[in-house]
Amino acid sequence: MKLTDREVVEALQADTPLNRARKQFSNWSGKIEQAQQQRTPLSPIEMRCMEFEAVEAIEAALKEKPGE
Repeated sequence: MKLTDREVVEALQADTPLNRARKQFSNWSGKIEQAQQQRTPLSPIEMRCMEFEAVEAIEAALKEKPGE
């Protein structure tokens, strides 16, 4: 699904499951990237643990009702 610039801006402003999931994805991507750049990066198991946490957060965002 390729969105136009205008559709992206509209989607960013909407309180929809897709945008809430995107926010979680963005948040967790940053957390994982930051953890990997530490002096002692994540072990493969720690990385997978964070990935599972991210997926759980995205799943919860998709199930949320607007305004929760």
